[in-house]
Amino acid sequence: MKLCYVTGNNGKFEEVRDFLAYEHSPVQIEQAPLPMFEIQSMDQKAVALDKARQAYAVLKRPLIVDDAAIYFNKYNQFPGVFTRYVYMGIGMDGMFKLVNPGDRAYFLLYLVYVDAQGREQIFEGRCDGVIVRPTVFKAHPDLPFDDIFLPDGSDLSYAELFGTPAFAPFAYRIQAVKAFLAACV
Repeated sequence: MKLCYVTGNNGKFEEVRDFLAYEHSPVQIEQAPLPMFEIQSMDQKAVALDKARQAYAVLKRPLIVDDAAIYFNKYNQFPGVFTRYVYMGIGMDGMFKLVNPGDRAYFLLYLVYVDAQGREQIFEGRCDGVIVRPTVFKAHPDLPFDDIFLPDGSDLSYAELFGTPAFAPFAYRIQAVKAFLAACV
């Protein structure tokens, strides 16, 4: 099965590509960095579905699109769908004016698969944890929040776990990919 993974985020693409290769999956992905308009909505699932529909309208072939966000529990659905824009606007220093080490947070991801006929299926991945303030930033440049997130049950940040065998239980994107593979392949 060949799919387009519609993302301009190289970190996301590499994570999924490497997982599929490691698992010897019959699914092959190619990156399609389409420019897309992101609807203004606090509903992350609606944002993910809209992006998938835009991508399918252009590509007319099977694809996956995901939308990931970090949520700080002390706020109502924030930064959520605005994660990238908030980070671009205030940077990590600004983020640390909004949250403190130990504050609860979670990553939430919706992966949308669109088949050749345009039918959509949604899969979810989630990882709960707390905010930390690292002394050294190690995350992929496209995934800056991985440095400040400590998953429940780990002594290492998400960025420190990434690429290690200990990463698997916390990999919210891979949770969604596994659900997709179980349902669609």
